[in-house]
Amino acid sequence: MKTNGARLFLEMLKLHGVRDVFGLPGETTLALYREWEHFPDVRHILTHDERAAAFMAEAYAKATGRVGVSEAPSPGGSHPVPGVLESFKGSVPTVCFTSDVPFNNEKRNTLSGFDQNRLYEAITKESILITRAKDIPHLMRRAFRTALSDRPGAVHVRVPDDVYEEEIDIAESELYGGTCLWPADRPVADFAKIDEAIALLLEAKRPVIVCGQGAVVSGAGPEVRAVAEALSIPVGTTMTGKGAISETHPLSLRVIGARGGTSYSNRFLEEADLVFFVGSNTDSAGTDGRKLPSAARQPRIIQLDISRQEAGNNYRADVALVGDAKATLALMADRIREKGLKGRAENGQDVAAAMAELDRSAAEAAKSDDLPIHPIRFVKELEALLPEKSLVLVEPSTGSIFSAAYLVQRREGRMFLSGYSMGALGYSLPAAVGAAVARPDHTIVSLGGDGSFYFNCGELETYSRLGLNIKYVLFNNNVFGWIRGEIEHVYNANPFATDFRYVDYCKIAEGFGLRTFRIDAPERIAPVLREAFSYSGPAFIEMPVKAQDALVPPVPRWIPNAKKKGLPYYY
Repeated sequence: MKTNGARLFLEMLKLHGVRDVFGLPGETTLALYREWEHFPDVRHILTHDERAAAFMAEAYAKATGRVGVSEAPSPGGSHPVPGVLESFKGSVPTVCFTSDVPFNNEKRNTLSGFDQNRLYEAITKESILITRAKDIPHLMRRAFRTALSDRPGAVHVRVPDDVYEEEIDIAESELYGGTCLWPADRPVADFAKIDEAIALLLEAKRPVIVCGQGAVVSGAGPEVRAVAEALSIPVGTTMTGKGAISETHPLSLRVIGARGGTSYSNRFLEEADLVFFVGSNTDSAGTDGRKLPSAARQPRIIQLDISRQEAGNNYRADVALVGDAKATLALMADRIREKGLKGRAENGQDVAAAMAELDRSAAEAAKSDDLPIHPIRFVKELEALLPEKSLVLVEPSTGSIFSAAYLVQRREGRMFLSGYSMGALGYSLPAAVGAAVARPDHTIVSLGGDGSFYFNCGELETYSRLGLNIKYVLFNNNVFGWIRGEIEHVYNANPFATDFRYVDYCKIAEGFGLRTFRIDAPERIAPVLREAFSYSGPAFIEMPVKAQDALVPPVPRWIPNAKKKGLPYYY
C-alpha cells in the first residue's frame, strides 16, 4: 500500500476511534493539514493557543471516557505544557502530538526546532519520537496503550515534518489500531486482600469511604453504594471525585478535604477509626495536607487504586488493593451479601443530621441580598436551575470552592470537572470547549475568575465560531483572589502583586460575538440564568463578588485567621 506519513498518521487516529482533535496550524504541520480534508471522521477543532488545546483534550477525556487528543506545531511546541501536566498529574489519558523540524536540525539552529522530548519526558508517561513514516503505526499504538495503561495519563509524540511528507509502501497488515476508551482494563484486586479489607470494615465503628476521581472514572457508584449500604458506612468524595455517588444519598458526606470540604463533613474523617480510599491518590487537597485523616495519628487505612505505585503512597496502608474500583468493589459487595455480613459502624446514622446542619449553615447566605453578590446565593440558585443534562467546570476561583461545597449534585456520575491536579489558572474557559464538543447535548457551565480570564480569553471566539452551548460565568473581584487569601490568612502579610484595574469584560465578550449578561443585583441571578439557559448558544455572565480575604470560603487552613479577625467565613 503506497501512502505518505501524514495519511498514515490520520489513518491511525481513525483506527483508534479518535473523533476529535484540538489544535492549530503551523508551518511544520502543513503537510498533515493538506491531507486532513480527506479524513472527515477525524474532526479538527481549531483553537487559538496550544495550551488551550491541551486543556480541551483533558476535559474531553473526562467528559467522554475516551483519550483526549491535541496537536501543536513546533513554534508552539512548548505551549501545551500546562494542559499536558494537568493530564499527567490528574491521571487523565491524553495524547499530545507536536510536529517539529527534521530530526537533529535543531542542532543546526533551524527556526522553531528544539529537543521536545527532553521537555516532555518530565511531565508525561512517555515522550515518543517518530523518525520514519513506517514506524507511525507501531508507535501510535504504543502511545494510546501507554496513555490508558495502569495509572492513565499524558503521552507526548513528536513528529518531524519530513516524516509527514515521506512517501512509503507499507503492508496493509500493519494498519490496525486499538482502543481509545477509558478505562481500558478492569483488573480485580487480590481475593485474599479483599477478604482482609472486608474484615477490617466489619471491625470498624467509625469507618469512612473516600472516593476520588478513580471511582468516577470507573463508574463505581453502584458498587460504592452497595458496600456502604450493607455496612452503614458514610461516603465522602474529594473535589475531583464529586459525583461518585449522589450527594442526596443518606450516607453521602458530600465533599471532604481542603477544597470544598466543610467542618460538617470533615469531622467524620477527624473521628474515623478506618478510612477506605477508593480511586483517590490521597493528594494534599483531598486530605488537607494529610491531616484528614491525620497521618500522625493515622486510623486503619484501606486503599483501592488502579496503580500499585499509589496504593499506600501517602498513608501506611493496612490493606492495599490494586485493581479497578468498580470490578473490585463488585466482588467485595458480592462477598458481603452472600455471607450476610453486618458491620459495627455507628457513624452512618449521624450523616443525615450533619448534612441537614450543613444546609442550615448556608441557608441565610443562600438568601443574601448582599452586593457584591454572595457566592452561596449564586451557587444555590444555579443548583436549582441547572438543566438535567449539565456539566459544571471550575478552576481556582471564588466559584470553585463554594460550588464544590454547596452545589449539591443530585445525580450520580461525572458532572463536576475541575483543574485541581495542578491548580493552574486558565483552565475552565478552554476546558469548556472540550466538554461541549464531547457532550453537545449538554449545557456546559464554566465558572472562572477575572484573574484567569486573561490566560485563554481568545477561546471566546471558539465558543462563538462553533456555536457551543457554554455559559461562562466570570466572578469579578479585580484581584488574584486566591493569592490574596493566602497572603492574608496564612502569611498574615499585606497584599502584594494581586490587584488590577476594573475591565468591562462584557464588552470584550460582545466583541467575540457572545450574548452577554451582568448580574448587578441578587434578584437578577435567577432571571439571567433562566435567559442564558433558554437558548443553546454561548453566553457570558459577569458578576461582582468579594475577594477571598474578605469573604472566606471553606478552606480549612484559612479558618483560624478568619475567626481571629472576625471575618465572615463558611466552613
